[in-house]
Amino acid sequence: MIKSDNTWPGAWPDLPTEKPDIRLVGIDLDDTMLTDELIITPRTKAAIREARRRGVVVTIATGRMFTSSIRYAKELELDVPLITFQGAMIVTPEGEILSHHPMDHGLSLEMLDFLLSYRQHVTLYIGDALYLDETSPESESYRARIKVEFHVVPSLRAMLEGRPDGVTKFVFMADEATVRGVLVDFHARFDGRAQAVPSKPSFLEISRPDTGKGVALAEMADSLGFRREQVMAIGDSPNDLDMIAYAGWGVCMANGADAVKEKARWITASNNEEGVAIAIERLVLHEA
Repeated sequence: MIKSDNTWPGAWPDLPTEKPDIRLVGIDLDDTMLTDELIITPRTKAAIREARRRGVVVTIATGRMFTSSIRYAKELELDVPLITFQGAMIVTPEGEILSHHPMDHGLSLEMLDFLLSYRQHVTLYIGDALYLDETSPESESYRARIKVEFHVVPSLRAMLEGRPDGVTKFVFMADEATVRGVLVDFHARFDGRAQAVPSKPSFLEISRPDTGKGVALAEMADSLGFRREQVMAIGDSPNDLDMIAYAGWGVCMANGADAVKEKARWITASNNEEGVAIAIERLVLHEA
């Protein structure tokens, strides 16, 4: 149930006495801006629209691919580049790729073999296209959530071997215990060569170690002449941790992971309680 009132008692710490000088806001999508029904509420749209009217730059910072993110950007009428693929790709709303940092081709093959050895569901992205070698209940649930077409191929390895380009991002799906075990093995084998972050307990996202939402948000702030103290980042999961830590105002959702809350400067309401709208109203618009 969405709360429509303007109060939420769980915010911490107290609001600043003076309005923060926030000029750039990066917002995660899933479990942050989007409710569990995958919608952006009218109140959230209104808060973003008013922030933009006052000259604040608002963008999406998501692990999703561009094709899956753009409809939300259009819904919000955003006219600035979007941070997609966990920061590995920055794309304008018109589809122009401003930066793209895929993994090395050789490392991509090594990573694919590693993930396939667990005999769980693996998807990979090359550019802005998603590939898998067989559908499953997990993949169909994923398809329903992100609403994009999948490219089903007979063999992911044969497909990747036959292409010169590396992988933008891998997604490994399994039960929570398996994901935890894969993370341990991943760090033992790939530390420093790739990064793995769980976007959900059963989802592991793997990409280059020099990319991230925080890296991309910092680059955007620098290009606009904003200091990190003028940046707000809103997220919920470990794949938001770097941008929460970077931003002068790192905001975590009430439904967020404890590790993210520990790094956040402020905690807002949950995604189903319009926490993004509340954060923007109170910190950017400074409405009580």
